[in-house]
Amino acid sequence: MKPDACSIALFHNLSVFIIQRRYEPFRGLWTLPGGRIEAGESPSECVTRELFEETGFLIEMPRHVLTETIGKGDKRFKLAVFAAIHPFRAPLPSDEIMAWDWTEPDHFAGLETTPNLGKIVRACAAHLEMYDGDL
Repeated sequence: MKPDACSIALFHNLSVFIIQRRYEPFRGLWTLPGGRIEAGESPSECVTRELFEETGFLIEMPRHVLTETIGKGDKRFKLAVFAAIHPFRAPLPSDEIMAWDWTEPDHFAGLETTPNLGKIVRACAAHLEMYDGDL
């Protein structure tokens, strides 16, 4: 089954880029940049577009890491998760995000996050380490 949405874990050394969502779903929660896949769009095209819209960051060839079912009941959707290494910098201002941070995954414990964020980020980090060496 084709994913409904996509997100991306951007890493710089041991830090991952996270955003606090301004809009539903998951308003106010910390998560990875991403969004819904548009008609005729591949998951890779979606994650590239969403990342640029939300942050101004440009990436080439993000790596697909996993696809996971998120939510419950009629609020369930399939999320394709990608990963990439990216330079440490601030995003462009966006009305889609309330706040942003480059943080280590160990610091997620004190944040309200989307479901399985820690698990997803660890899987992305392991994937990049396997293919690119140390983060």
